[in-house]
Amino acid sequence: MLIILLTINVIGGCGTDNDNDNDSDKTDVDNEISEEAVIDIPEEPSGIYNPLTGMQVETTGNLIAVMVDNLSPARPQSGLIKADIVYEIEAEGLITRLMALFYGNPPEFVGPIRSARPYYMQLAKEWDAYYAHVGGSDDAFAKAVEWKIRDIDDTRGHRGFFLDKQRQRPHSTYLNFAEALKGKEENGKFKDWVFVDIPEIEPTYTEISVRYTGSNRVRYEWDNDNKVYLRFINDKVHDDRETGQQIFTNNIVIQYANHRSLQTKLLHIWVDVVGEGKAEYFLGGQYYQGTWEKKNMTGPTIYYNDNGEQVSFVKGKTWIQVVRPDVQISKT
Repeated sequence: MLIILLTINVIGGCGTDNDNDNDSDKTDVDNEISEEAVIDIPEEPSGIYNPLTGMQVETTGNLIAVMVDNLSPARPQSGLIKADIVYEIEAEGLITRLMALFYGNPPEFVGPIRSARPYYMQLAKEWDAYYAHVGGSDDAFAKAVEWKIRDIDDTRGHRGFFLDKQRQRPHSTYLNFAEALKGKEENGKFKDWVFVDIPEIEPTYTEISVRYTGSNRVRYEWDNDNKVYLRFINDKVHDDRETGQQIFTNNIVIQYANHRSLQTKLLHIWVDVVGEGKAEYFLGGQYYQGTWEKKNMTGPTIYYNDNGEQVSFVKGKTWIQVVRPDVQISKT
């Protein structure tokens, strides 16, 4: 096991934004702080193959997609660092939420948990994942029935949810995996992703920045010693609440998709995750351009390089940043 301590002076965000069905964008303001971020990358065990990462794991469970709160009062989150794949997508009010997929070596619990939106459900459906959330928009409730989502919803009394008394509502609901998935039938539609070893060459870019809004600026820095991308939000280390470890990933996908307003009072939007568009990839330090395609809700999202071939991912975790077509990605 390799542990590295990084001392970082940052200016970050922990604003006072409220997260509900009428969320609005707020500006995060923090005093300058000094942090120690821990990078803890365990050695790969021999055991069960995890088709989401291409790596061996000690245990697997039901494949579950969890809606994770990403507003500043919800950070640092719990269990997110254990996710195999994470999607970050806008919700109303220009905030983002995270949908985290867990299969190999799942954590005991994860949170805070937030509400459902239909386009996240379309992604959960292609994996045949259980979908855990706390309520949702009216359209999400209807689509959960229509699309036969493997629903796990706190507002419907499904088990596994609990409140963390150290956090205030609506950022206090967590999910215990063992309890939530107890007795659930086997599930999961696993893709034939190809995984390769990390290339032993110099990285194409060492810093990637994705700006959703002024109060949601995502940055990844390449750690050449550990061959991972370290994640920051608003120039602040994005870490795990329980361990203090900095969240990292091996692959970053930038997926460009059309966004449109649904013209509701609560400012709900729709994101076209079914369709096609441009994509950029940062895979184990190397940069590629290409496209993505998802033909229907139950079909897989396929990622292609600029030669029209399916992308080979580096073994490990993947974060998928779904952004508007006009978003500019900074890479240096």
